Amino acid sequence: MRALAFVAVFTTQAFAQPVHPGTQPAPPVPAEEPVLKQDQDARRNIRGCGVGESCERPADQMREIDLELFPKPGQSPWLDERQPAPSRVEASVHRKPTRGTELRPDLPWLDKLEMPDLPVTWSPRLIDYLVFYKDDPRGRSIMTSWLEAQGRYRDMIISHLRAAHLPEDLLYDSMIESSYDPGDSSSAGALGIWQFMPQGGKIYGLREDHWVDERRDPLRSTIAQMDYFADLYQRFGNWEMALAAFNVGYGAALRSIARYNTNDYYALCEYENGLPWETCLYTPKVLAAAIVGHNRALFGYDKVKESTPEAWDEVTVPTSMSLAVIARAAGCNEADIKRLNPQLRHGRTPPGEQGYTVRVPVGSKADFGRKLVELQTDWDGYDAYVMAHGERFEDVATTFGISLGQLRKLNDVARESELEGGTVLVVPRISEEQRAKNKAKAKAKLLGSGIDQKDGEQLIVAVPEKDLVVEGKKRVFYRVVAGDTLASVAKALGAKQADLIAWNALDDGGKLHAKMVLQAFVAEDFDADKHHVSLLDDEQLVVVTRGSEEHLDLAEARTGRVRSEYICKAKEKLADVAKKYGMTSHDLARINQISYDTTLEPGQKIIVYSVSDPGRSARADEQWKKTPRARRGKPVPPRTGDAGSSNGGGAPVTHPSQVE
Repeated sequence: MRALAFVAVFTTQAFAQPVHPGTQPAPPVPAEEPVLKQDQDARRNIRGCGVGESCERPADQMREIDLELFPKPGQSPWLDERQPAPSRVEASVHRKPTRGTELRPDLPWLDKLEMPDLPVTWSPRLIDYLVFYKDDPRGRSIMTSWLEAQGRYRDMIISHLRAAHLPEDLLYDSMIESSYDPGDSSSAGALGIWQFMPQGGKIYGLREDHWVDERRDPLRSTIAQMDYFADLYQRFGNWEMALAAFNVGYGAALRSIARYNTNDYYALCEYENGLPWETCLYTPKVLAAAIVGHNRALFGYDKVKESTPEAWDEVTVPTSMSLAVIARAAGCNEADIKRLNPQLRHGRTPPGEQGYTVRVPVGSKADFGRKLVELQTDWDGYDAYVMAHGERFEDVATTFGISLGQLRKLNDVARESELEGGTVLVVPRISEEQRAKNKAKAKAKLLGSGIDQKDGEQLIVAVPEKDLVVEGKKRVFYRVVAGDTLASVAKALGAKQADLIAWNALDDGGKLHAKMVLQAFVAEDFDADKHHVSLLDDEQLVVVTRGSEEHLDLAEARTGRVRSEYICKAKEKLADVAKKYGMTSHDLARINQISYDTTLEPGQKIIVYSVSDPGRSARADEQWKKTPRARRGKPVPPRTGDAGSSNGGGAPVTHPSQVE
């Protein structure tokens, strides 16, 4: 009713008053808005967070705030992109203020602040962040959530900073990076409370594989970060540039220093193309957070209740074990084990590793070993298996007598493309004899998975040149599986990527696809088992030159058809010829690479496909039904040079039902 009343009032006034150009008055609204009775829980489900709460992560909110407070150069049509980002404070590039009130005389509380142990240079951006955290409701909400979360790892981080003789207020760098969330990730691929990139994690000794990513481990990543901080300070000699380099990368920071011939962070932020916009906000943002942390009462955060510090006992497990079993042995919830071990990516400890250390709640270590023995039937009976390059996930399932779904669940695999050769999988423990039998089945399934292939038939492999030889090398055949790339296959085979492209006439910009078979030339002593590579058995293959008569004849024979040459005796439409063979003009046009409405001239030759075995494939059966009965079963003479054979080399093999 409210909506109808609104329309009625607005319409009446619109007709009653003359319309004038320019600014129009706002439509009238009832003085009192009705209060709607809403389901707040249902709204939470729709919003993803409580009504009145922000659904965004603090880091995402800060990104929006940064853009609001300090628009990127070029973001505003009224700003020249060479100008520094605007601020509420007038900047001075000639002299660095020693007190905050030199920039903001109206804020006397700036001179009463306790300073952190990081060097503070007063700047417009720093003051704007302090005002934002003090007076803006959004800033207060963000800072409150940060200070609450800080309690989880505050003691651990500070103890490592002290041991490394580093400023303790680098604690606030993790606040800005991740809000102290081990699960935080960036679109660029950074992870954990210190947001290590993959390469940085490897440099500083953090393990990254299918099962474990120690960038998410608060303890181990903090240990690595201490060395990273020390290295950056060693390189740059001051914390302003060290923090900037942590944000933008030390190489980019060095290039900027060399370009402008100054190592002054604040000066580099004033030059065109000196340091990135984000980096020029980064150091002031960390300093502002540290200042707030040292002056909680002044900023109004002295009542914030921090999260309980994380504490744990460490136990070792004898083999790969699910977190659910570990939780039962520790007498806690699985969620507790996941929270304490965020580095474990797939719900269990890595397979093939005895004595892996797991964190459990404080006080549960004493009885853990005894309870684990009582649960032995739940975790024993599994082995580790190293997946070979070129081995399909379904091959592993067949080898160990388990369904594909069960194997996926056991290894927490959402997409098979995320696996690669060398990945260690958890598999059921079976006898060597049964494993050998199952592996033979898996190999047969692999070889029998070619296009239009039946059990027992050789796999057709089409290569640019079937007789290609590389001196001093032996030829091997590798079947592409989901997730393979040219780089990964070349590395597995010990070959150059460029050679792999040339041997197989591939597009170097294209992707590999499952069921492709690549030929490669490897060292004579290449050991596939040692390199965890699954190769095809040469004796189970028929290698042909791609697009040759042999290739085309074999390929069509697999569909139950035979290729032959048709010679026109008079003018004929392509569609009329197609009908004789149960085909369409578009079929023949595609086969012969001509237009579907072509009229053939006397003596003109084209290739046609005749059905030789309608039971061979659905395609052949459909064409057989469309073939005129008078033509069914009539042999098609082989072309000159063809060798008649049952595998598609020449004349068709007549199906019993074709005989009239």
